[in-house]
Amino acid sequence: MNKNILKFRILSIICIIILCIGTTHKIIQNDTFYIIKLGDFIYHHGLDKIDHYCWVAKLPYTYPHWLYDLFIYTIYKYSGYTGIYISVIITYIILASTVYLINVSAHKNEFLSLLISLITIFSLNEFITARSQVISLILFNLETYFINKLIKKGNNKYIVFLALTSLLIANLHGTAWLFTFILYLPFIGEHLVYKLLQNKTITRLFNIKKKRNPKIIIKQQQNIKKVLISMLISFLMGIFTPSRICYTYVIRIMMGNSEKNILEHLPLTIIHHPTFIAIIVILIIVLISSKTKAYLNEIFMISGLILMSLISLRHLAFFYTIGILYIAIIINRSQHARKDYTLDTLSYIIIKNKLLTISLIIILSILSIYKYNQIKNEKYISYKDYPSKAVNYIKHNLDYKKMKLYNGYNYGSYLLLNDIPVFIDNRCDLYLKEFNGMDYSIFNEPINIEYKYEKKFNKYKITHVIIKKDETLYIILKKDKNYNIIYQDKYFALFEKVL
Repeated sequence: MNKNILKFRILSIICIIILCIGTTHKIIQNDTFYIIKLGDFIYHHGLDKIDHYCWVAKLPYTYPHWLYDLFIYTIYKYSGYTGIYISVIITYIILASTVYLINVSAHKNEFLSLLISLITIFSLNEFITARSQVISLILFNLETYFINKLIKKGNNKYIVFLALTSLLIANLHGTAWLFTFILYLPFIGEHLVYKLLQNKTITRLFNIKKKRNPKIIIKQQQNIKKVLISMLISFLMGIFTPSRICYTYVIRIMMGNSEKNILEHLPLTIIHHPTFIAIIVILIIVLISSKTKAYLNEIFMISGLILMSLISLRHLAFFYTIGILYIAIIINRSQHARKDYTLDTLSYIIIKNKLLTISLIIILSILSIYKYNQIKNEKYISYKDYPSKAVNYIKHNLDYKKMKLYNGYNYGSYLLLNDIPVFIDNRCDLYLKEFNGMDYSIFNEPINIEYKYEKKFNKYKITHVIIKKDETLYIILKKDKNYNIIYQDKYFALFEKVL
């Protein structure tokens, strides 16, 4: 490897580390609370496929990311929230570095690879927390790399790597496992289109004529049989997980209504994501204004990830790590089409000029420090979002193991972590009838609760209610003589039903 290239790659990793440290939030996200508690149970008791934290009923539970739960609990057990915070930073660095190195491997443009990884860091900032999604993003990016290598080289070792990747995702983030096979589809789709276009009957029927200089190239994929074998073996990996939900989870979750009521499941709001729009606009400009060509599998991959992002906000992370890779490949190809190597040349200019190298590190360090100063005073537990003080009151003053507490969806996990039985928490699948074996979804009960609280509270024989003060239900209960406030702070209130 050229010494200048090696130096630039070391510089790039340093830049990635600096930014990841400065931009990682300290606040623990609500899912992390139940992840810790489930990991605690698995560590001490193993997997029994039963939930032990909802007081409403004994519900079946599949532990869809049991291995990640165990991983996070182990960190928490020995180093607390600080250990989790450090682990998130390290995971973030690994993810951004993986994006960078896969980009380097794909299009050999050093500076563009660094630029893409920096864009990824800023774009993914809202997704980075102690959740299994971050680990699965790393694995999905590696899967993309392995599929491309298998197609180009046909080496059987990549079939093994892809099978292991599928197995890890199935156990670390089973709810996202089916995305493993979406990444195969663009290549299979292009191959099928190529075969159809070779069929004279079809070309005559649809009057398809070959263009002399097409903008989109359709090619026959090499080693397509090995790709299909790899896909089949990877599919079988879904069996080897104690959760056994890989094959059915997506279907069952779509049958419920959680997609309409959870923020990250809602459609993307374009106005709130200007980077998403900017990247798409740049791609369109490059395709229209240059002589560059794009392969059909690239168009399939990019358009598919754009569509998935528009349908659901949670898929945006895939676009910012995988979709942006294919966009970078097209951008790099456009420079070669114009014989303009500006972006690639920048890496050599920077690394050969010590002043530019130092300046880049200083600029990113200043930016990282600026971002860190915005979050350095964050506490691991947000008193605004989670009833930390109310939990202390409950545990010291009430028989919390026997009381029937109604709580909101977004802070149930914090109660669960503190051994307080919950009405509901962030494990939406647990509370849907498609998963829990009941004839109704507990998940639906808190929706518009302020209009039907008396009926619902009587149904479940609620004895206590913990509620945020900015919720309509708080105002209603304050006026209801059947409920007394026995504790309140700036953000939360605890009501007790008058017997």
